[in-house]
Amino acid sequence: MRRCEYCDSPVPADATVCPVCKEKIAQEALERILPLLKRPDAPDVREMGILERTWNVIRRPGAAFRDIGQRPDAAGPLLVVLANALIVAGLFLALSSKFYSRVLVNATTGTYADISIIFLDGGSSVLIAALVSILPNIMLGMLYLFVGSAFAHLAFRITGGTGSKMKTLSVVGYSMIPVVLFRLIALALVFVATLPIQVSGIGDPNIPEIIASLYSSSTWMMIDYITVAAFFWTGFLLIFGIREAHDTSTSWAFLVALGCMIVLIWTFWQVH
Repeated sequence: MRRCEYCDSPVPADATVCPVCKEKIAQEALERILPLLKRPDAPDVREMGILERTWNVIRRPGAAFRDIGQRPDAAGPLLVVLANALIVAGLFLALSSKFYSRVLVNATTGTYADISIIFLDGGSSVLIAALVSILPNIMLGMLYLFVGSAFAHLAFRITGGTGSKMKTLSVVGYSMIPVVLFRLIALALVFVATLPIQVSGIGDPNIPEIIASLYSSSTWMMIDYITVAAFFWTGFLLIFGIREAHDTSTSWAFLVALGCMIVLIWTFWQVH
């Protein structure tokens, strides 16, 4: 709970004047150091739909999380989890398409061509593996969501926060949007920057073996590092979400967000 620095009375998160002693409440040190953390003005706060919230979490996080704190929802976080699972499946397909084999296409003329493993006889197993991976990735996304929410809610209670569990889940879910954005960037990098890889000399390659090797490849490791970088942005957004939804000071929100970020990164590496 945020308190007045003069009379120590509890005050609303967006208050500029203490309702008890009528003293003006000064900006916190973090808000002066990082103006981006400044609390949103009243005219900037309005009711938003799920898609508008998703967009404004990136553009105007203070106002977006104030609205999320007032009207929390589970649909937005679930959409983020689903989008992430679909993008990871896309990453798998994009990386698989970079593997090719030299195949005889015309026995009469002795013509060979470089063909992606996706279009070979056993290529359907790559598509099936990508589709099957969607469900476990949704489950992993839910694990991150629930672990992050559980840790954050416990921290909120310890630090005097007043928000509900639904507020916590909604805040953590919307804060994961940078992970989706960074993985979209990784998807573009795989298409543009990853060079084709020949997996065998001539003939049909061992596609199941290739599928198993994808997750240990250097490109997939790069995707993991990009994901970890996204968690730092997630931690920054959590400062807004914790403060606006749980009526805490910016300083406490920063400390709780830092702890949540560490837990999320630790959980991410543990399941790899």
